[in-house]
Amino acid sequence: MPNDASLAPLCAAEQTALVDLLYRQSHAMLFINFVIPIPAVAVFWSHLPHALLLAWGASIMLVTLARIALARGWSRHTQNPAMAARADASRVWAWRFAVACGLSSALWGAMGWAFYLSDQPQLLAFLAFVIAGMSCGSITSFAAFPPAAVAAQTLLILPFAVRNLGQGHGLPLVYGVFALCLYGANLFYTRVSYRTLVDSVRLRFENAALVDQLKKERDRAETANRAKSKFLAAASHDLRQPLHALGLFLDSLQRSALSERQAEVLGHARAASVAASEMLTTLLDYSRVEAGVVRTQEAPFAIQPLLSALEREFGAQADAAGLVYRSRETTAAALADKALVDLVMRNLLSNALRYTQTGGVLVACRRRGQQLALEVWDTGCGIAPEHLQSIFEEFHQLGNPERDRRKGLGLGLAIAQRLALQLHTRIDVRSLPGRGSVFRLCLPLWSGALQSVPDPLAAPAASEDRLAGLHIVVIDDDEAARRAMQSLLESWHCHCTCAESGPDALQQLSATKQPPDAIITDFRLRNGETGKEALQLLREHGQHPVPAIIVTGDTSPQRLRDAQSTAALLLHKPVSTADLQQALIRLLHP
Repeated sequence: MPNDASLAPLCAAEQTALVDLLYRQSHAMLFINFVIPIPAVAVFWSHLPHALLLAWGASIMLVTLARIALARGWSRHTQNPAMAARADASRVWAWRFAVACGLSSALWGAMGWAFYLSDQPQLLAFLAFVIAGMSCGSITSFAAFPPAAVAAQTLLILPFAVRNLGQGHGLPLVYGVFALCLYGANLFYTRVSYRTLVDSVRLRFENAALVDQLKKERDRAETANRAKSKFLAAASHDLRQPLHALGLFLDSLQRSALSERQAEVLGHARAASVAASEMLTTLLDYSRVEAGVVRTQEAPFAIQPLLSALEREFGAQADAAGLVYRSRETTAAALADKALVDLVMRNLLSNALRYTQTGGVLVACRRRGQQLALEVWDTGCGIAPEHLQSIFEEFHQLGNPERDRRKGLGLGLAIAQRLALQLHTRIDVRSLPGRGSVFRLCLPLWSGALQSVPDPLAAPAASEDRLAGLHIVVIDDDEAARRAMQSLLESWHCHCTCAESGPDALQQLSATKQPPDAIITDFRLRNGETGKEALQLLREHGQHPVPAIIVTGDTSPQRLRDAQSTAALLLHKPVSTADLQQALIRLLHP
């Protein structure tokens, strides 16, 4: 009856699910089969032979017990996944159910024939009530298997309908017509219920398949993300090693007497080294954010010193590119992590200068209620509305199909947005193609007094004389890096002990018997040794915590977390001469 052409064939799993519904939804009918026969026998006890009533009631109970045993057998069957997945086995259990419920329905239908008393209107109404209730209740109970549902409706209703129609007049005729109408209506709703169950079962399996697919896609994405992070870390480390040594050699070479032509070539070499260093620094910033080692330290700070520092750095870049750089002065203060705000603004300004060919860049600070809006305006190429969100995606660049690395890596805005989230805010952008863009970072406004504290972004003044005569141990497994570091430190009049590992450094110190004033070590050394282990070895030998700097080109998240756990200053390759000098002064002359 319900085998409509619009219903696609059921798979084995769907058939099994429907049969399971068939057994589970019949629990209520099993209970009714135990309860209703008792009042039915009581009602007819004084009007029909007792033997007939008892035989009928006992037969109902026995068939119901058989159906309960059948339901338990199905439950044990489903505990075996291999058997439960077989469509032929599910059909066998469905037909078993149909036979059992057919016997039960036949017994209830026999009640409508054998208990029929045309001269007793109250008993006739009672019969009609019981049969109607049983037939309506079987719709939802048996709808999952159409043959069982059709058999139940036919065996329940038709005997009572035929017996009434056989009277041919009066109230029985009304009951007969009512029974036929009920029969047709129940078959219709059985069909509707079946299709609803099929749709729900299919939807359940489709959702399960979709969830499984989403999990697989998530796993693939996570695997790809981990592979990307590992690749970035490995590539960054391997490139940082020679760039670090190159930068130190160039700084040492600059101190030599050079001809005009040699100085020009040196300038070009330094520019190339700085460009490569900037790209690797961007990768490091990205890895630090992904590693979760970026932590916010909120404190009130004045905005103007930050804007002034940015203007000194990026104003020179704007002048070199023939652009106008302006910043509006402000007396406002914010409550946030100044170092993270500085990094966000640097990325926004680098992006603005990179995509501005004519005109200039404006940096402004505006009050918006209880917040401050730091804004970077540019007169660049602008951004189409459909790209306003995608620009914050990793490695996404507009207007750079040739992947010109002079335009960066496409990570600046992604890093800025991730850092903004660390600051519990976000970066908003408005843009008009061909007119320019404005990027806005909102921060909490600070209205209280500002304490006079050292600016963490301001570096101490460097002086080579303050490092003269110091004994510094350099540990690096890269020979070029060791030589470059030694050359630089000796130009500052320092005494150097260079080693490729912790035990090598310990051996040389034991021979010279001169304790070090500071240690500079790479983080990843040969044979699995780390800078942290080398520091522990030397500090245990000297029995005092020697000031130390860990210099690393490794950007993997775990390496960054390990390096930050040491009681040492962490610098990232390639390290500029000024940064290294300032770090040593900060350590040795706090």
